[in-house]
Amino acid sequence: MTFSKKPMRVTSVTRRTIIGSMAALPMLGLRSPAIAQQPDAISVRVDFAPWGVHGALHLAQAKGWIKDSNLVMDLQDGTGTLNTINLVAAGKVDVGLVQVGPMAVARANGLPVKSFAGYLRKGDLSVIVDAAKGPKTVKELAGKKIVCFANSPWAPFIDQYIKMIGLQKGTGADQVNAVMVSPAAMVSTFASGDADGFFSLSEFGEPLVMDTRPGRSFLAADAGIVFPSYGLVTTDDSLTKRKDALRRLSETQTRAWTYIYENPAHIDEAVAAIMAARADKQLKTEVLKAQLVLSKDFLNTPNTQGKPNGWQSTDDWTLAIKSMTEAGLLKPGAKPDDFFTNDLIKS
Repeated sequence: MTFSKKPMRVTSVTRRTIIGSMAALPMLGLRSPAIAQQPDAISVRVDFAPWGVHGALHLAQAKGWIKDSNLVMDLQDGTGTLNTINLVAAGKVDVGLVQVGPMAVARANGLPVKSFAGYLRKGDLSVIVDAAKGPKTVKELAGKKIVCFANSPWAPFIDQYIKMIGLQKGTGADQVNAVMVSPAAMVSTFASGDADGFFSLSEFGEPLVMDTRPGRSFLAADAGIVFPSYGLVTTDDSLTKRKDALRRLSETQTRAWTYIYENPAHIDEAVAAIMAARADKQLKTEVLKAQLVLSKDFLNTPNTQGKPNGWQSTDDWTLAIKSMTEAGLLKPGAKPDDFFTNDLIKS
């Protein structure tokens, strides 16, 4: 075997040569080395101490879906929906998992917050009474003592609700006696028998008393009050500057809420994820599971059937605005797109 002894031709390497070679790589089936992107840090604060509705966030974290979406999530417990909304508005946390009804009120009062995903889209405000011995119809709430707390999302609607069911508020035998107590005392006041009922959320409150004084709910929605429940909220600024990260977060939540209800065993997975992440809390597995089971009843309205979890309906928001305006929470003229966007939800 012989080798040519011709002198080698040396080609100068120019910027144009490099760019041209890189452009040819895809044509040759080759790929330039991937540059790993730093994950986006995102803080999410829930409304309250751990309960069932937080399951989708904990599940997505536990199954690695948050990490797979190139996110690092700081998931924080809250001390109330209003507190979480205020912290989001102030830029102290990126996202809140809260009732989006109070968010709308906050926005109408000047806070730059907006919902970008809704999960419990049917109103869940309810009056919970003794399932065995309590009133069987809303008319039988007359003469009964029903407790609430001042910052409850129920508080602005109590007078309106009582009127809509054809009763009056007061202490008489034919009136509904609505009494304000501290948040910590509300459930125990009912459970001990010192009240005939309490204003709460059906999927939250019923499981809390199922071992002491089982309850059942009268839904405010059945009386005509429309008030959207849990979803994700953030600031206008974040919707502009962090849109891609928020979209990825919402995708993990659509995936998680769908997964949870595909199989009863998946509910147990979500409960286990909460328990593992909050092992230092005194949580009851059966209560968390019951809360998640009941939450399914509030995922959809007729206007959201067939839409992805997270997608919100303009028609539902129109009805909610009407209820909130009648309760004096919003001024006339509010529009649905003032309060929510579906831009981050895949159709």
